Amino acid sequence: MTISKTDKVEPKTSFWSEKFENVKDYQLLKEFNNTVVFYPREKTLTDLFEEQVLRTPQAIALRRNDQIMRYDELNKKANQLAHYLITHGVQSGDNVGLLVSRNFDMIVGMLAILKAGGAYVPIDPEYPLDRQQYILKNSEVSLVITDCKYPLSASLDESQLVKLREINTDQFKNEKPAIKADSKQLAYTIYTSGSTGMPKGVMIEHHSAVNLVLWVNREFNVGPDDCLLFVTSMCFDLSVYDIFGLLAAGGSLLIIEKQELMDVPKLKELMTKHRVTFWDSVPSTIDYFIGVQETVESPRFENALRLVFMSGDWIPVGLPDRIKKYFPAAKTISLGGATEGTVWSNFYPIDKTEAHWASIPYGRPMSNNFYYILDEQLNPVPVGEVGELYIGGVGVARGYAQDTEKTGKAFLKDPFTDQMGGRMYKTGDMGRMMPDLNMEFLGRIDDQVKIRGFRIELGEINAFLQKHEKVKTAVVLAKPVKDREKELVAYVVGDAGPAELRSFLNSQLPDYMVPGSFVKIDSIPLTSNGKVDKKALLLYAGPETDEVSFYIAPRTNIEKLVADIWAEALNLEKVGIYDNFFQIGGHSLIAVKVMTMIEQKTGKRLPLATLFEHQTVERTAQLISRDGVSITWDSLVPIKPHGHKTPLYLVHGAGLNVLLFNAVATGLSPDQPVYGLQAKGLNGIDEPLKTIEEIAAHYVNAITRQNPDGPYALGGFSMGGVIAFEMTRQIKALGKEVSMLALFDAYIEKCTYYDPLLLKIAKNTGFYIKSLLYIFKFSAGFKSTLAEKTTLFKRRMMGRYWSLRHGKGHNKQGFFGYAHKIDKYNTEALNRYRFYPLDIEVDAFKAETRTFYAEDSVYMGWKPYALKGVNIHLIPGEHNTIFKAPNDIEFAQVLQQCLDRIENKNDLSQKIAVAKAVTEVEPA
Repeated sequence: MTISKTDKVEPKTSFWSEKFENVKDYQLLKEFNNTVVFYPREKTLTDLFEEQVLRTPQAIALRRNDQIMRYDELNKKANQLAHYLITHGVQSGDNVGLLVSRNFDMIVGMLAILKAGGAYVPIDPEYPLDRQQYILKNSEVSLVITDCKYPLSASLDESQLVKLREINTDQFKNEKPAIKADSKQLAYTIYTSGSTGMPKGVMIEHHSAVNLVLWVNREFNVGPDDCLLFVTSMCFDLSVYDIFGLLAAGGSLLIIEKQELMDVPKLKELMTKHRVTFWDSVPSTIDYFIGVQETVESPRFENALRLVFMSGDWIPVGLPDRIKKYFPAAKTISLGGATEGTVWSNFYPIDKTEAHWASIPYGRPMSNNFYYILDEQLNPVPVGEVGELYIGGVGVARGYAQDTEKTGKAFLKDPFTDQMGGRMYKTGDMGRMMPDLNMEFLGRIDDQVKIRGFRIELGEINAFLQKHEKVKTAVVLAKPVKDREKELVAYVVGDAGPAELRSFLNSQLPDYMVPGSFVKIDSIPLTSNGKVDKKALLLYAGPETDEVSFYIAPRTNIEKLVADIWAEALNLEKVGIYDNFFQIGGHSLIAVKVMTMIEQKTGKRLPLATLFEHQTVERTAQLISRDGVSITWDSLVPIKPHGHKTPLYLVHGAGLNVLLFNAVATGLSPDQPVYGLQAKGLNGIDEPLKTIEEIAAHYVNAITRQNPDGPYALGGFSMGGVIAFEMTRQIKALGKEVSMLALFDAYIEKCTYYDPLLLKIAKNTGFYIKSLLYIFKFSAGFKSTLAEKTTLFKRRMMGRYWSLRHGKGHNKQGFFGYAHKIDKYNTEALNRYRFYPLDIEVDAFKAETRTFYAEDSVYMGWKPYALKGVNIHLIPGEHNTIFKAPNDIEFAQVLQQCLDRIENKNDLSQKIAVAKAVTEVEPA
């Protein structure tokens, strides 16, 4: 089937809606989307194949090693298997699973399923069994065709299986079945990765695939002389064009195994022998091939390659020129789109690349497809401005299998035209229209990350990195790390070292876009579909991260001072300027020592919490170099400031230190924001607050300024639990929501401060006697408590020393002086605080080992004050070790479960509110 390039259909005046005609740059956008051409909408993929069989029955359709299969034979085998499927119950519109290896049976099976009126559902034999079973269940297949005994086939009932090696289809007719599939029937359902961890089944109809096939064959003159190197998994949508496109054009497919693709000398031999003219893959596949070519002495070989298609991932800007070097006769084409848009929706012929390009242009829409670049209100953005990409036209999928909710969110009514399907797909990609009417692709919306408050496109960093002459290829990712939520990490294939790359990027990018780590690797790991395997990279703990192996000596006196202090405190021989405090053994107690030594050496007092944002020697030195006035001591400390879940605000204990929350915060979901609240007065200048009510009000003011609308999840350790309780009371009084109150080993006793003197003495004396008796029962607890009390005693004695030495001004001198004063005020505030019941539920985290006496050892004293109940969660360890390894892991898991529970409640509440609002506005 051929269509002339001149068969352009001029849209009628009413083709575009008034909304579209009234936007700025309408004429440009209209020209950009002027893609409508005639195509035989009533035809199916099998129609195209069967028409070609009639034209060239003896032409070679399939090649594999030394085997061939001609068009006529392929057609007959597909017809016979189709008749077999029909006799075994396959009906028009059924889904049929295809669990086969890479051989001729794969193509025969696809065609047979379509000829029987069904839709094929590819299942890769190499997928994990759980994923295979999910696909079977979700797609509701009636049968599964298989060519071997796989674990999945062994788990199915015999009646569900069609075992190609055991059945004889020769007895069935070799003429095509009488069934005529409608072009609006499904042709296939391909499963792609889903954000929830479960794959999504994308359902594509025949007419959408027919449009794709005919457009590619027409645009690039694909015909009987072409041989395509078939390297793609049948579960990746590139295979749809590869198979049905070449078979509709009369060309042939050379089917190769994955190991043959990695064996470049063997692959070159196959390409020469079979005169391969057409390469279609993700960029990384041909990048690997070219990379191996560049390492041999005589890289050139006889070849007939004329077309190179690349899609599915970022194309390194330098790759097209490298391809041209080895395949000078080949045209290189960049294609884009989404599985939900039937493989490809746009293209850009790469004639030459420009040195200033950050990426390869995304190009224009292909025939009968539209692209819209829209803002959040679904209005087209002006040329040059960034928006989200939406795909319209005949390629838009039917939706996701068995998932009406996701389908409703991703597939929308096209507001600009009701023609060519009248629907559009929300891609989740960002882009902009350039003045030459080519789109620029700017990456996934979810590939945007915030670093130090700046929104960053990872693709932009990656593009600059690959401009370095010693970098062959690279991938930049945002990786969760221990001391904050995300850090930029560059994974590099090449000879450049971290210092060289950092210097190179510093000359071209702002400092917040320069990766903190550079990991040298031999090759970029790929998924089964040939895309960059980001999960594998994030799990990679390479030996050559610059934090671990690359020592960069201090360059300034202040950097040397900080490095020496860190080395002494951490008992290390030397520390480099890019070493990470937490990754080289730092923790909250060592942080106190470090900050004390810095104050003694420089006279500058730094907040402990600055280590969350200044984890390297270089950045700590930069902070010290500032004017002291500019060093802020805010009570609100960002520990993991990014994520979309309800923020968690954690209040310090009597130790005043929020760094101890770091380990637990690291173990929470990457999407869980966490903030710490540190005491006012830690700088030795601000006057500490004297009551629990004042402290709580100060913290409430801090979090409501940062997050005005809520809701809020609060937590507090020890005395911090009391402060968090009072914060909850004050937030509720403001009419705002506290969705969770978590109390971390926060025991409370009834207030005796306001009792008559004799009664107070009697109560306190009785309590102290019981406490001493309890402590002596547990030697381990006694040692722990004795150590804690000794530390407290030392701190108070040091406070007395500073007080005697410096008089009333002692709070401005020395680390222990100001901590002692806050300690004293906090103790007095706690003793004077009156508890009143609140209509709330609390989650109480209780250490399994208790080293002190408590009147209420079950509910930690909270039951009378939490009117909706107290949920008890036992945590390994004792009061001083629940945040330390290995206890921190279980602590984080339990805490995240509590946070997810309230997250689900919030989602349900929103849905109920929306439903209620809809009901209220509906006419009676």
